[in-house]
Amino acid sequence: MNVTIILALSIAVLIVNLPDSFAQEFDSESMNLPMPNISMSPISGPPGTEIAITIKNMPPVPEGLDPRIELFAYIPFVTALGDNVANNCNGEHCFPVYSFEEIAADKLAPKTIRFSLFSTDNPKATIQGGFQESVCDVRVNEKTIERYGTVCHTIDQPLGDYEIKFAWGIQSSDKFDIRKTMTFTVTEKGTEIVEGDVENPSEALMDAFEKGEITEEEFDSAMYELGYDDDAIRKSKALLGKLPHQEGDFAPEQQEEILEGIEKAEEQAKEERESEETVVPIVAPPEEHAEVPMLESDEKEEETAAPSGCLIATAAHGTELAPQVQMLREIRDNVLFRTSSGTTFMAGFNEFYYSFSPAIADLERQSPVFREIVKAAITPMLSTMSILSYVDIDSESEILGYGIGMILLNTGIYFVAPALVIIRVRKYFKS
Repeated sequence: MNVTIILALSIAVLIVNLPDSFAQEFDSESMNLPMPNISMSPISGPPGTEIAITIKNMPPVPEGLDPRIELFAYIPFVTALGDNVANNCNGEHCFPVYSFEEIAADKLAPKTIRFSLFSTDNPKATIQGGFQESVCDVRVNEKTIERYGTVCHTIDQPLGDYEIKFAWGIQSSDKFDIRKTMTFTVTEKGTEIVEGDVENPSEALMDAFEKGEITEEEFDSAMYELGYDDDAIRKSKALLGKLPHQEGDFAPEQQEEILEGIEKAEEQAKEERESEETVVPIVAPPEEHAEVPMLESDEKEEETAAPSGCLIATAAHGTELAPQVQMLREIRDNVLFRTSSGTTFMAGFNEFYYSFSPAIADLERQSPVFREIVKAAITPMLSTMSILSYVDIDSESEILGYGIGMILLNTGIYFVAPALVIIRVRKYFKS
C-alpha cells in the first residue's frame, strides 16, 4: 500500500514538473534556440539615412519545439511618430524575419533588412502596382514588409537613440525573448554618417556585377543562393541600371515603339496639364516629367496621393496619424498582406480606389461640411473593420471568410438597413 502511494506521488511530481514550452517565462536560450550573425550599417546618421541590417549564418532550429516559433525584428523608428499600433511583441511594432513556415521548411538563407529614416528631404512615394512605395518602406531581401509612404517625406525622424531588437517568440502571443539589441543614433541634419562593420554579401555582389567582374548568370546564381527571388533580383538590377531597356539592348523597332509611346505620353500629359491649369495652377519642375515620361499619370496621382495612404479617411480625420487611419494601415499590412488572396485583393482595390479618392480628399479639405459628412459616412465601416484587429487570421480560408463577412455586414449597414427604413416610412405615410 505504501509503495503504491509513493509511486502515485512520484508520478504526480513528474507531471507537475514537466517542461512547458507555452510557459509565460519564455527562455529561448534554455530551449537551445540559435542566433544568426546580425550586423548593421551605418550605426548613426541624420534623418534620411539608409540603414542595412544583415542576417546570415542562421543555424537550424532544434526539433520538438512549439511549431509557431519565429525570429522577430523590432524596428522602433515609426513608434517615435506616434504609431502605437499593437503587434506581436507586447505592443511593440515587430515582424517575423524568419517565419515558422520558413523555419519548418529549413529556408534559412541570409537576409538583408533595408529602409531609410523619415525625412522631409526624402523623395515622394510613388504608386507601383497599386501600392505606395517609398524609400522608408522596410524591405527584407527587397520584399516590402512595412509601408510608410504616407509619412516618409512629410516629417524628420526625431533625434536620439533607437534600439533595434531581435527576439525569439511564438506567433500571435506575448511570449518572446529578446536576444540581441543594436543601437542606432539619429543625429542632426548635416552630420556625417558613421558606418558600421557590416559585411553585406548582396552589396558586394552588386558592386562586382556593376564593375563587370562577374557575369549576369553568376550574379543571378549567387543572389538565388542568398535567398533572393526573381523580383528582388530584377529590382537589384534596376538599381544598377542593368535591365535591358536601361542598357539600350532593345532592337531598333522596339526602340522606335518606345520613343513613340514616350512622345504620346508627353503630349497627353501636356494636354492634361493645360486643361487643369485653367482651374488650379500646378507648379511642377519640368525635369520630373522629362526624367520618367512614361509614368506621367503615376506622378500626377502621387502629387495628390502622397499625403496619406488612405486618402479619404486621412482627410476626414485631419492626419495620417489618427487612430482610425493607423487601424486601417495595421489591417492592410498585418492582416491582408499576410495572405496571397489578401495581397491580390489590395492590388485590385488600390487600382480602383486611387482612381477617385484624390478628388474626394480634395473636396474634404476644401469643405468642412463635406468632410464631416464623409467622416460620419465612413464611421460604421471603420467600426466593422476594427474587428479584424482582434482576430487571428493565419490561412487563406480565414481571410476569405472574414472578408465575405465584412462585405455582408457593410452591405446590411449601408444598403439593407436604409432600404428597410425607407419602406417603413412609405408604409407609415400611406396608412
